[in-house]
Amino acid sequence: MRIPLLLLLFTGLTAAELEGIAARHPGDVDIANHPAVLFVEDFESPTIEGMNKRWTEAKNPKQEVFAFSDNVPTGSPGKQSLQMTATKGKNDGGHLWKLFERGADTMHARFYVKFAKDHPYVHHFVKIGAWRDSPRWPQGEAGKLHDGTKSFQTGIEPESGYGKYEPPGVWHFYTYWQGMKSWQGAQGTSFYGNSFAPEKPAQIPRDRWQCVEFMVKANSTPEASDGEQAFWVDGVLIGRWAPGSATGAWKRDRFVNGAGEPFPGYQWRTDGAVKPNVFWLLYYMEQVFGGHDQYQNRTGATMNSEVTQVWFDHVVVATSYIGPLTTKP
Repeated sequence: MRIPLLLLLFTGLTAAELEGIAARHPGDVDIANHPAVLFVEDFESPTIEGMNKRWTEAKNPKQEVFAFSDNVPTGSPGKQSLQMTATKGKNDGGHLWKLFERGADTMHARFYVKFAKDHPYVHHFVKIGAWRDSPRWPQGEAGKLHDGTKSFQTGIEPESGYGKYEPPGVWHFYTYWQGMKSWQGAQGTSFYGNSFAPEKPAQIPRDRWQCVEFMVKANSTPEASDGEQAFWVDGVLIGRWAPGSATGAWKRDRFVNGAGEPFPGYQWRTDGAVKPNVFWLLYYMEQVFGGHDQYQNRTGATMNSEVTQVWFDHVVVATSYIGPLTTKP
């Protein structure tokens, strides 16, 4: 496939990166053998226990969150996906967490996702992290400024806009790193994830599969601010934050795309040993079940905030662009 020159210039990616690894592996067959691929999960294991062993940690409270389902994306060669069910009063959801022995300066993660037709908003979702000397389980970060010699993390998450958007929300990045801004303003001392969203909101559908891919590229040297992150939906680049790739302005802890100054890039780390080394397939509903203001029912929207369900399939983690599932020509 020929890639238009203007597209290459806009994205800053090479033709090979835009085509993606999946284009060379129709149906993801043998994609795990591609040299850039770090991990593959197709959820075709005979048992949940067998699947869990492929991950560093699995959180499946009382074995009530995970189940295999015959609900799979169109074009999938597989027979099952992973269904996660969160139940108010019993659990807040669950997760699968993978720690890689060696980090990579650039990490891509692709997954297919489908939210139930009555799904409400979401508290936290899927993440890529860089954790130096990490234990073999996820680390908490709420309210904390990251140390550039130790860690950074970003999540591709649904955002509610306090009811502005249809549930489950719109895609945005929820990001922690050593250069983040405080929600309290310039002199603030409390830090929660900084938000990065495209100027045109990327509404997430319910009852329909989407292919989501996101990428984090570490800064080239500890002193540089040339790190970046980007995400794609169904193979289309939706948002990219790299030096000069977007313009906008900071509004407390949000970078608002639009009129303003060119985005300077990220100084994710101040030590080159800190590299993306974690993929976290997270489904967390705690504040939704707890009735937090930003997750309250949107007027006129059908939402089940008692029992919520999401499906995942075809997870691939790699060091270059992956792209959606392809079929043989």
